[in-house]
Amino acid sequence: MTGWGRLWQRLTRWQRRMILVGGGGLVLWVAAAFLLLLRSRLAQLNAQVRDTEARLKASTVASAQTKDVNRAFDAYQPYAQPGGDAQSESGVVYAEIQSAVRDLGMPLINLKQGGIASGKDTVTVSLECEASPSQLVQLLDRVQRSTHLLKVTGLNVRVTESKNLRVSLVISKLLLGAT
Repeated sequence: MTGWGRLWQRLTRWQRRMILVGGGGLVLWVAAAFLLLLRSRLAQLNAQVRDTEARLKASTVASAQTKDVNRAFDAYQPYAQPGGDAQSESGVVYAEIQSAVRDLGMPLINLKQGGIASGKDTVTVSLECEASPSQLVQLLDRVQRSTHLLKVTGLNVRVTESKNLRVSLVISKLLLGAT
């Protein structure tokens, strides 16, 4: 036997048990300490995962919001175009109204540019035509949806003998950036 074996044989039964219990306790204590270290590291990793998930969700939301804002900006970009002088803006309004009346198949009686309204930064176009009720609604809708920010400032509707509507409109456009 080796030196350790002889030493073990010299120990009493109670001493051997105490050494085994102490050694087992030491092994259990080292294992518990190791498990505690692993558990705290696992908690740190879980916290990092939660933090990263939260940042990823925030980035995803921000990305979606950026896309929505860009889409909205693109949709309103035509409205933000700078206008020209009063004469050119009057011509733009005239051409847009003339095109709308022609597209809707409405008989045009009179269409004239009104120029700049006194004391205001607006140009006007006067329109007189015949229309069915649905054509009138479509024309008013096109004026409302115009990217040139048109506004109906005068409207007079009469029924003719042929049961059509005789419509007189004054359509205005605000001159943006006018002084």
